[in-house]
Amino acid sequence: MSQEPLLALTEAVAGLMPRARTELAELVSYRSVADPRQFPREECEKAARWVADALRAEGFEDVALLDTPDGTQSVYGYLPGPEGAPTVLLYAHYDVQPPLDEAAWVSPPFELTEREGRWYGRGAADCKGGVLMHLTALRALRANGGVPVSVKVIAEGSEEQGTGGLERYAEQHPRLLAADAIVIGDTGNFRVGLPTVTATLRGMTLVEVAVDTLEGNLHSGQFGGAAPDALAALIRILDSLRDESGATTVDGLAGDATWEGLQYEEGLFRADAKVLDGVGLVGGGTVADRIWARPAVTVLGIDCPPVVGATPSVQAGAKALVSLRVPPGVDAEQAQKALAAHLEAAAPWGARVEVTPRGQGQPFRADTTSPAYAAMARALRDAYDGQEMQIAGQGGSIPLCNTLASLYPEAEILLIGLSEPEAQIHAVNESVSPEELRRLSIAEALFLLNYAADKQN
Repeated sequence: MSQEPLLALTEAVAGLMPRARTELAELVSYRSVADPRQFPREECEKAARWVADALRAEGFEDVALLDTPDGTQSVYGYLPGPEGAPTVLLYAHYDVQPPLDEAAWVSPPFELTEREGRWYGRGAADCKGGVLMHLTALRALRANGGVPVSVKVIAEGSEEQGTGGLERYAEQHPRLLAADAIVIGDTGNFRVGLPTVTATLRGMTLVEVAVDTLEGNLHSGQFGGAAPDALAALIRILDSLRDESGATTVDGLAGDATWEGLQYEEGLFRADAKVLDGVGLVGGGTVADRIWARPAVTVLGIDCPPVVGATPSVQAGAKALVSLRVPPGVDAEQAQKALAAHLEAAAPWGARVEVTPRGQGQPFRADTTSPAYAAMARALRDAYDGQEMQIAGQGGSIPLCNTLASLYPEAEILLIGLSEPEAQIHAVNESVSPEELRRLSIAEALFLLNYAADKQN
């Protein structure tokens, strides 16, 4: 690209950054966890209305709050481009993970706070920052001759819960999100300053396992030693999901695939993951094999008595929430069946086990040879001062990707975003790098220019 549009967009985005910070602070202030058991539904509704108002202010048409089958709202808008121009769908989500232990946050989780060059707050990177990335890119283009493509924006309201509301809505309204290219703004660079697109996503299955052994709790002194303890049974069941190295072992699922792309040096991973000194990593193979190419089980929570206030009792029942990430090439529904069968078969002492599905999303693999990737490679190179685009995998899941790929098999799907390792998404003290927000906003604006030009040629 010639220097003139690059310089103009760079200057425009720089001028828009104070506004982006102010608006991100507004959006972060909504406690938009899409689980009414934890936060009021009204918090999500406020965030949805904020996104809708922002789209209207930018000239979007047909702006709507879509009531999706899971009881949440996604926000849609359409900005028509020049006649004959391609259509690009820009995706982000405004719902967030719960803040976990709010006392462990250095600053309040729903109050955007600047510290040491980063902006801290729940959703700052995942993915309210993605909403601002899209808005900033479009504003920069509007200030420099206009947006060269037709744009659809969809901001999901329940991505973090995995309840599939937008996926079902899209299936019921198959033309709504149709586009020539789709930019999913919900991944991130391999590390700060290294432009990266994500080529694969692991899918996910989520199940709740309940174990029952007694009609009620018993005094551990009177009955302990012979009475079957449901919590002990649950611990044995969960332990069966890993081998001695810590690698995931679910009966019927292979765990030996390898990753051929960008590698993740072990020392960097230990630093990014903040592994304690002397504690080893789990599993075998390269780090990239383990986090991008193989199944990975995680126990997300256990219902059992807390230490404070616990009584000397043999537990009659216990529950756990178990997540299984599955790589491309593995069907999430079949993985869920394998996981359920494994959990049931692992029950000791004849304990009663009930496995209830709680969520599911298929893995995804992008076509990185498509023309849209060439347009994005040029855009990222220009936005990152000549650094070449890297291609990585990601262990997380974005279930909508497969739905979009199924509905629109000709669409080119790209994944970028602000969730690099320092962002600590889903953890306490989540943050976003404003420099990443600035550069990726430039890159997205350049991509839209490149893509429009390539389609005309």
